[in-house]
Amino acid sequence: MPNIFKKHVVGLMLRFIQALNEGMNPTTKSKLMPSIYALLDMCSDFETRQINAMIDTPSKALFAPVFQSYQKYYQYHGQ
Repeated sequence: MPNIFKKHVVGLMLRFIQALNEGMNPTTKSKLMPSIYALLDMCSDFETRQINAMIDTPSKALFAPVFQSYQKYYQYHGQ
């Protein structure tokens, strides 16, 4: 089922990153994080690389902590 929506994940993530650039309210960001983590969970390495290729350097600086938090607290590591 997630593969049906996979093609839209990159666009949703780019819109989230754009909102971060525009100064998203911290309360809104914290409420969105579980959904953002779920979207990142749907991404393969290809989609992750695609997102990184499509954002500029300031956006990468804003997105990096979100992705690192996802990797540390949400991503399944097989243990």
